[in-house]
Amino acid sequence: MISIPDLIGLVQTAIPNAEVNALDKTGMKDHFIIHVTSNAFEGVGIMDRHRMVMDVLDPAMKDGRIHAAEIKTATP
Repeated sequence: MISIPDLIGLVQTAIPNAEVNALDKTGMKDHFIIHVTSNAFEGVGIMDRHRMVMDVLDPAMKDGRIHAAEIKTATP
C-alpha cells in the first residue's frame, strides 16, 4: 500500500513541475487512477508519456505497494 501524497511525491520527484492528481480506485491503497500534466510531455507520444510515469512507479509496483495504475497524461 502507498498513500496518495507519497504516490504524488514519487511522480513529482521524477517529473518536476508536474501537476499530479491521484484517486484510490478501490479504497485499498493499491489501485490508482493517476493524472499527470506536465510541460515535459510536450512533443512526446502518449506511449512514451506513459512509460515515463511507469518508470517512476516501477519500484513501487515491484515491491507490491502499487498493484495497478491507470495513467492519464496531458500537457498544460
